Amino acid sequence: MFYLFKLRYSQVRVISNYSMNVYVNINEQRVNLFNGITMKLDLDTFLAYQLINVASLVSNDLAKVYQTKFDLTIPQWRILANLAQFGQSNAKNLCTQANMDKSTVSRAIKILVEKKLLMTQINSEDKRAAIVSLSEAGKDMYKKIVPEALKWEKELLASLNTHEQGLLISVLNKLKNKLQA
Repeated sequence: MFYLFKLRYSQVRVISNYSMNVYVNINEQRVNLFNGITMKLDLDTFLAYQLINVASLVSNDLAKVYQTKFDLTIPQWRILANLAQFGQSNAKNLCTQANMDKSTVSRAIKILVEKKLLMTQINSEDKRAAIVSLSEAGKDMYKKIVPEALKWEKELLASLNTHEQGLLISVLNKLKNKLQA
Protein backbone atom coordinates (compact mmCIF):
# COMPACT_ATOMS: atom_id res chain seq x y z
CA MET A 1 0.00 0.00 0.00
CA PHE A 2 1.25 3.48 -0.83
CA TYR A 3 0.37 6.83 0.71
CA LEU A 4 0.76 9.98 -1.35
CA PHE A 5 1.54 13.40 0.12
CA LYS A 6 1.87 16.53 -1.99
CA LEU A 7 4.97 18.40 -0.87
CA ARG A 8 5.76 21.14 -3.36
CA TYR A 9 4.39 22.30 -6.69
CA SER A 10 5.13 19.16 -8.66
CA GLN A 11 6.65 16.84 -6.09
CA VAL A 12 4.79 14.06 -4.32
CA ARG A 13 6.08 12.00 -1.41
CA VAL A 14 5.10 8.34 -1.48
CA ILE A 15 5.40 6.25 1.67
CA SER A 16 4.89 2.54 1.22
CA ASN A 17 4.18 -0.16 3.74
CA TYR A 18 7.72 -1.37 3.07
CA SER A 19 9.06 1.66 4.98
CA MET A 20 10.57 3.11 1.84
CA ASN A 21 10.27 6.79 1.05
CA VAL A 22 9.94 7.71 -2.61
CA TYR A 23 9.84 11.16 -4.16
CA VAL A 24 8.18 11.58 -7.51
CA ASN A 25 8.84 14.67 -9.59
CA ILE A 26 5.78 14.77 -11.82
CA ASN A 27 7.28 17.19 -14.33
CA GLU A 28 10.36 15.04 -14.96
CA GLN A 29 8.48 11.74 -14.53
CA ARG A 30 11.35 10.44 -12.40
CA VAL A 31 11.05 8.31 -9.31
CA ASN A 32 13.89 8.80 -6.80
CA LEU A 33 14.15 6.11 -4.15
CA PHE A 34 16.09 6.98 -1.01
CA ASN A 35 18.66 4.31 -1.79
CA GLY A 36 19.84 6.41 -4.74
CA ILE A 37 18.18 4.50 -7.57
CA THR A 38 16.49 6.70 -10.14
CA MET A 39 14.01 5.24 -12.62
CA LYS A 40 12.27 7.03 -15.45
CA LEU A 41 8.63 6.36 -16.25
CA ASP A 42 8.00 7.46 -19.82
CA LEU A 43 4.27 7.98 -20.19
CA ASP A 44 4.59 7.86 -23.98
CA THR A 45 5.52 4.18 -23.74
CA PHE A 46 3.89 3.17 -20.44
CA LEU A 47 1.16 0.72 -21.50
CA ALA A 48 -1.42 1.41 -18.80
CA TYR A 49 -1.22 5.16 -19.35
CA GLN A 50 -1.51 4.83 -23.13
CA LEU A 51 -4.43 2.37 -22.97
CA ILE A 52 -6.38 4.54 -20.53
CA ASN A 53 -5.83 7.65 -22.64
CA VAL A 54 -6.82 5.95 -25.89
CA ALA A 55 -9.84 4.28 -24.26
CA SER A 56 -10.98 7.62 -22.88
CA LEU A 57 -10.55 9.36 -26.24
CA VAL A 58 -12.39 6.56 -28.05
CA SER A 59 -15.23 6.48 -25.52
CA ASN A 60 -15.67 10.26 -25.50
CA ASP A 61 -15.57 10.53 -29.29
CA LEU A 62 -18.06 7.68 -29.79
CA ALA A 63 -20.27 9.24 -27.11
CA LYS A 64 -20.87 12.18 -29.44
CA VAL A 65 -22.79 9.77 -31.71
CA TYR A 66 -25.35 8.73 -29.10
CA GLN A 67 -25.31 11.68 -26.69
CA THR A 68 -26.30 14.41 -29.11
CA LYS A 69 -28.80 12.47 -31.23
CA PHE A 70 -30.21 10.04 -28.66
CA ASP A 71 -29.67 11.75 -25.29
CA LEU A 72 -27.80 8.81 -23.76
CA THR A 73 -24.82 8.93 -21.41
CA ILE A 74 -21.84 6.61 -21.76
CA PRO A 75 -23.07 4.23 -18.99
CA GLN A 76 -26.60 4.20 -20.44
CA TRP A 77 -25.26 3.29 -23.89
CA ARG A 78 -23.08 0.54 -22.43
CA ILE A 79 -26.07 -0.98 -20.61
CA LEU A 80 -28.20 -0.77 -23.76
CA ALA A 81 -25.46 -2.36 -25.90
CA ASN A 82 -24.80 -5.17 -23.40
CA LEU A 83 -28.49 -6.04 -23.12
CA ALA A 84 -28.81 -5.99 -26.91
CA GLN A 85 -25.87 -8.36 -27.31
CA PHE A 86 -26.31 -10.69 -24.32
CA GLY A 87 -30.05 -10.48 -23.62
CA GLN A 88 -31.79 -9.94 -20.31
CA SER A 89 -29.65 -9.71 -17.22
CA ASN A 90 -29.48 -8.38 -13.68
CA ALA A 91 -27.52 -5.39 -12.40
CA LYS A 92 -24.74 -7.55 -10.94
CA ASN A 93 -24.06 -9.29 -14.26
CA LEU A 94 -24.25 -5.98 -16.12
CA CYS A 95 -21.55 -4.61 -13.80
CA THR A 96 -19.27 -7.45 -14.89
CA GLN A 97 -20.21 -7.37 -18.58
CA ALA A 98 -19.87 -3.59 -18.92
CA ASN A 99 -16.99 -3.28 -16.42
CA MET A 100 -18.79 -0.60 -14.41
CA ASP A 101 -19.42 -0.17 -10.70
CA LYS A 102 -22.77 -1.04 -9.11
CA SER A 103 -23.91 2.53 -8.43
CA THR A 104 -23.22 3.63 -12.03
CA VAL A 105 -25.11 0.63 -13.40
CA SER A 106 -28.03 1.17 -11.00
CA ARG A 107 -28.34 4.85 -11.95
CA ALA A 108 -28.16 4.05 -15.67
CA ILE A 109 -30.82 1.33 -15.33
CA LYS A 110 -33.10 3.64 -13.35
CA ILE A 111 -32.91 6.38 -16.00
CA LEU A 112 -33.32 3.92 -18.89
CA VAL A 113 -36.44 2.51 -17.19
CA GLU A 114 -37.77 6.07 -16.74
CA LYS A 115 -37.11 6.70 -20.45
CA LYS A 116 -39.02 3.47 -21.15
CA LEU A 117 -36.00 1.95 -22.92
CA LEU A 118 -35.71 -0.91 -20.39
CA MET A 119 -38.18 -3.13 -18.59
CA THR A 120 -37.66 -4.78 -15.22
CA GLN A 121 -39.28 -7.87 -13.81
CA ILE A 122 -38.94 -9.73 -10.54
CA ASN A 123 -36.38 -12.52 -10.57
CA SER A 124 -38.19 -15.67 -9.41
CA GLU A 125 -34.89 -17.15 -8.15
CA ASP A 126 -33.75 -14.03 -6.26
CA LYS A 127 -36.38 -11.42 -5.42
CA ARG A 128 -33.66 -8.82 -4.67
CA ALA A 129 -32.14 -8.96 -8.16
CA ALA A 130 -34.55 -7.70 -10.80
CA ILE A 131 -34.20 -8.94 -14.36
CA VAL A 132 -33.59 -6.12 -16.84
CA SER A 133 -34.30 -6.30 -20.57
CA LEU A 134 -34.71 -3.97 -23.53
CA SER A 135 -38.21 -2.68 -24.18
CA GLU A 136 -39.44 -2.32 -27.76
CA ALA A 137 -38.44 1.36 -27.59
CA GLY A 138 -34.98 0.31 -26.34
CA LYS A 139 -34.59 -2.17 -29.21
CA ASP A 140 -35.68 0.50 -31.70
CA MET A 141 -33.19 3.02 -30.30
CA TYR A 142 -30.40 0.44 -30.38
CA LYS A 143 -31.19 -0.33 -34.03
CA LYS A 144 -30.91 3.40 -34.83
CA ILE A 145 -27.61 3.85 -32.97
CA VAL A 146 -25.78 0.78 -34.32
CA PRO A 147 -25.38 1.97 -37.94
CA GLU A 148 -24.03 5.31 -36.73
CA ALA A 149 -21.66 3.62 -34.25
CA LEU A 150 -20.38 1.28 -36.99
CA LYS A 151 -19.88 4.24 -39.33
CA TRP A 152 -17.92 6.02 -36.60
CA GLU A 153 -15.79 2.89 -36.03
CA LYS A 154 -15.11 2.49 -39.75
CA GLU A 155 -13.92 6.10 -39.98
CA LEU A 156 -11.62 5.64 -36.98
CA LEU A 157 -10.18 2.35 -38.21
CA ALA A 158 -9.55 3.82 -41.68
CA SER A 159 -6.33 5.17 -40.17
CA LEU A 160 -5.10 1.55 -39.89
CA ASN A 161 -4.56 -0.93 -42.72
CA THR A 162 -6.32 -4.32 -42.64
CA HIS A 163 -3.31 -6.07 -41.09
CA GLU A 164 -3.01 -3.43 -38.34
CA GLN A 165 -6.73 -3.68 -37.57
CA GLY A 166 -6.47 -7.45 -37.11
CA LEU A 167 -3.30 -7.08 -35.07
CA LEU A 168 -4.94 -4.48 -32.81
CA ILE A 169 -7.89 -6.75 -32.03
CA SER A 170 -5.56 -9.73 -31.48
CA VAL A 171 -3.29 -7.82 -29.08
CA LEU A 172 -6.22 -6.36 -27.12
CA ASN A 173 -7.76 -9.84 -26.75
CA LYS A 174 -4.44 -11.29 -25.55
CA LEU A 175 -4.08 -8.57 -22.92
CA LYS A 176 -7.70 -8.98 -21.80
CA ASN A 177 -7.30 -12.76 -21.49
CA LYS A 178 -4.07 -12.34 -19.50
CA LEU A 179 -5.73 -9.92 -17.07
CA GLN A 180 -8.84 -12.09 -16.66
CA ALA A 181 -6.85 -15.29 -16.03
